[in-house]
Amino acid sequence: MNEKVFHVGGVELHVDNRDIGADGGPSVRVYGEVDDENVQLLRFDCFRKDPHYHYDPSGKNDQRSLNKESVPDSVAWTIEQLEQNLVEMIHEAGYDSIAGQVDQGAVAKVLPEVESLMRS
Repeated sequence: MNEKVFHVGGVELHVDNRDIGADGGPSVRVYGEVDDENVQLLRFDCFRKDPHYHYDPSGKNDQRSLNKESVPDSVAWTIEQLEQNLVEMIHEAGYDSIAGQVDQGAVAKVLPEVESLMRS
């Protein structure tokens, strides 16, 4: 899959496939504008072996693994987070000014297409 970028709800969603060594899979990177610079706020790596997500991947890079037993479908989990918890996760990443500008409803409208791309 080539990278597809959605400019929606005050953020950018970059959807593509990443391969890191012997692992990889679909990925969603969430960008926002900080001081006139496009900054990666969150990243969701739905990898085959080690699915995980990052808060502030370009800064503090707080990486959290997903337990495959409690989260058997990392793509579905990612879509749910983007739909229901995006604002809170951007706050957690340390970007309060961007979180306050996110239109969660607008983001939710593109998620069916995001999920379709991730599963193709």
